[in-house]
Amino acid sequence: MTISEVANKCCGCRACELVCPTQAITIEKDKLAFEIPIINTNKCVDCSRCIKVCPVLNKEKVEHTEHLRCGMAYALDSTIKFKGSSGGLFGLFAKKVLEENGIVFGAAFDKQHQLYTSSATTVAELEPLYKSKYLLCNTNKKFFHIKKELEAGRKVLYCSSPCQLAALKLYLNKDYENLYLVEFLCHGVGSQTMLDKSIKYTEKKKNVKIKKIILRYKAKRASSHYYYYCYEKNGRKYEKKDIHLTFPYYNAYGKRLVCRESCFDCIFASPNRIGDITIGDFHTIEKFDKTIDRFAGVSMFVCNTSKGIDMLDNIKNELFLKDMPWKVIVENNRFSNEESKPKDWSDFLQLSMIDYDMAVEKYLNPYKDWRYYYYMCPESIRNLGRKIFKI
Repeated sequence: MTISEVANKCCGCRACELVCPTQAITIEKDKLAFEIPIINTNKCVDCSRCIKVCPVLNKEKVEHTEHLRCGMAYALDSTIKFKGSSGGLFGLFAKKVLEENGIVFGAAFDKQHQLYTSSATTVAELEPLYKSKYLLCNTNKKFFHIKKELEAGRKVLYCSSPCQLAALKLYLNKDYENLYLVEFLCHGVGSQTMLDKSIKYTEKKKNVKIKKIILRYKAKRASSHYYYYCYEKNGRKYEKKDIHLTFPYYNAYGKRLVCRESCFDCIFASPNRIGDITIGDFHTIEKFDKTIDRFAGVSMFVCNTSKGIDMLDNIKNELFLKDMPWKVIVENNRFSNEESKPKDWSDFLQLSMIDYDMAVEKYLNPYKDWRYYYYMCPESIRNLGRKIFKI
């Protein structure tokens, strides 16, 4: 099998492009704007390096099968918890590494809202790495940078999706004691093109220029459902916070209309994990502990290696932490590839490439969605509705 034959199973990690000695592989967009590798057969020398680093073809070489410790946790520091998407664990892990003169890698938007793997060596530089982004991160040849730091003996933390962590491990081709891998439980990623279209659509509709955008913004009592953006209008700066349904990309992601095809049958959505520690949302925590407010931010965690346990122990004094059985954890987040592709997935993406405004009106109009009116109701009304309908 060649990299080209991975086809719709490709996760877009770009490791094959990075290791190709003749630059025969380029990353291009398919007809639905998803990034895929293309091989120039005139340059290819059949060295098979691309195949050896492909996480889709080699997952079993880098996965962990043990769950040494599981539970829920959140940062006691409310500022750190607010900055994160869930309970703030990534922020605590990252700060600990920086305190030891280490370096942290994660996903950050640049000024043009393009998502790249970026690095931080100070607490201030960590800021762009916080929060879920929900689209494919361009690894931007940062695997080479990570290897260079590791070879120099520096402590490195890399937080990413399991497929990208698997690609890094295959690229490195050896274990490093100074490498710490944090994976988040992923529900799929969309393309940069779809986010770009959404931003342009919003700018045109609102007659504004968006300068900064944050998904999963923690508005009061709605940590999972709000976004934020800073914008300019008539030479002045403003801020806006709103329900996710009113931003096309976020709405489409919630409906899984923008995810890569491989995300619906993801081989990494399984009990066998890639990182030293796995973190994710724990939206159902109140079923197990009614004293914990999930809207304030709470994470689930799984330690997959002894290094993962050490990472957790190093920050335990900064956490509210409760151990829980693996059975509870696995049943309350995505540890299975059984996720159906929406019936409108292909139609939405194809129409988006032709006429994005029409695609939004047909599939993403928030005022045609009952949930918009539900979220606009006072909390007391929502609570009553949940009690009546037992949701």
